[in-house]
Amino acid sequence: MSLNETDKFESDYAIIEYIEKDNVVFHVWKKEAHFDDYRKPVMASLEMLRTHKGSVFIVDARNGFEDVKEDVEWGFTYFLPELKRTGCEIWGFILPEISDIEGEIDLWTNEIEKNFRVIRAEKYEDVLKQI
Repeated sequence: MSLNETDKFESDYAIIEYIEKDNVVFHVWKKEAHFDDYRKPVMASLEMLRTHKGSVFIVDARNGFEDVKEDVEWGFTYFLPELKRTGCEIWGFILPEISDIEGEIDLWTNEIEKNFRVIRAEKYEDVLKQI
């Protein structure tokens, strides 16, 4: 698979890549991030989703964290409406069966399900199987 600058992003907090064979924008959180450290990777995912119309968005949240109030508000008022405009219809979460951040995941899932099909699984391949 060839990558151009819109197909991969990496920071200290996340790595995002477009996986062409699966038509997936795969966002992996490495560690806790807030404000610009949170928003820059999320914006990179959004840009890949715009570039690859109709792709699936999968977030590996196994290293997930509680978002600060400002990032949740930004996510709900800016990111999710922009995500919908990309044509994305499916959001996959990779999480253990029981996560330390269930409350955070529930908060996001309730909002995401208003516009997207949400799939939760323990592995990337298991998300793909449910599509």
